[in-house]
Amino acid sequence: MSPANPFFFESPSDRWSFTNRDELLPALVALLRQRGRRLLIHGRRRMGKTSLIQNAAGKAGRVFLYVDLSTAASLADVARRLLETAPEEEKGMLARALAIAKKHFKSFAVTAGKVVLSGDFRQAEGEQTLEQVLGYIDERAALDDQPWTVCLDEFQDVRTLGGDRADWKIRGIIQGHRHLNYIFTGSDHRLVKWMTEPTAAFFKQLQQMEVGPIDPAHLARWIDRRARTGGLPDASFGAAVVAAAGPCTGDIVRLAKVTFDIAAKGRAADPVAGAVDSIALVELNAEFVARWADLSVGQRSLLQAIVAGRPPTAADTLREYGIRTASTAQSALERMLEKQILIRENDTVQFDSPFFRRWVGFNGGESAARLITVN
Repeated sequence: MSPANPFFFESPSDRWSFTNRDELLPALVALLRQRGRRLLIHGRRRMGKTSLIQNAAGKAGRVFLYVDLSTAASLADVARRLLETAPEEEKGMLARALAIAKKHFKSFAVTAGKVVLSGDFRQAEGEQTLEQVLGYIDERAALDDQPWTVCLDEFQDVRTLGGDRADWKIRGIIQGHRHLNYIFTGSDHRLVKWMTEPTAAFFKQLQQMEVGPIDPAHLARWIDRRARTGGLPDASFGAAVVAAAGPCTGDIVRLAKVTFDIAAKGRAADPVAGAVDSIALVELNAEFVARWADLSVGQRSLLQAIVAGRPPTAADTLREYGIRTASTAQSALERMLEKQILIRENDTVQFDSPFFRRWVGFNGGESAARLITVN
């Protein structure tokens, strides 16, 4: 039997491939079985927040309504999606659910046993529509006498959808809801401050949960076990994968997937290094070329300096990489932190993606510039 790749990074982990959140998972399951809770879950992109949340929702056995705000077009779109994710009404409950709907909606219908909105979904009415939908969901949860949870993922995007004070509007909408739990999640490094500082809408109103790295030794063992289960009986590349990919679970699993395929062919002396190059220089090349094209000359120079291990604002770095002044370097640095191309960690500045770091290091100055014009 030929090997079958057991690694999947393209979607949140299911219960078969979810591993080692033994401290966070029980706490989140317990919260989902309560009511009236408010929780902020934060952590770097690709760290496994969505996998944690969805696995906890499955274990909790309660109604869980999830919307990714980064993919929504407006607050009205968020409202529509929340109703679409609600469970189908049982026949004995439908009449009572419709009575609640009449209190909140001017125009609605029933499709496949669910209450759905109909009529106008203009952007200008998004806040009102969301308020109506969340009010309906709160009353509907009370009718069930079971806690329901609304999860708004990538919550930092709410200001894009609803304006600078959208978070205050959301607070005003939900503050009287006693039958719903609300989970706000996000990967933007500024989210915690934005949500919890003294002038924030949710100041002192949120429990917090940080999703950080999984223990590297545990992940290395897990990768080797999965690889052997997939048909590579001598697999022992787990530790090398974790070391090369960095702390983010999504990057680790992505690298493990490609490493497995290369190792299965049995032709590479170093399948992990080959996998890093395959992802960075082939699979993601077009994405990275586009990202590079959007950067200023100063930002590109700064990235090259960081790959080379140089202090980004040191005088020697400025001279060698042609950066005009320390303030220019600092401005470029802050801009790339804002874009999450770079991150601050342990008082150092690092690439968010190990694969983009490899791409920048491989291509260098002139060759990277040439890649921008390649068809």
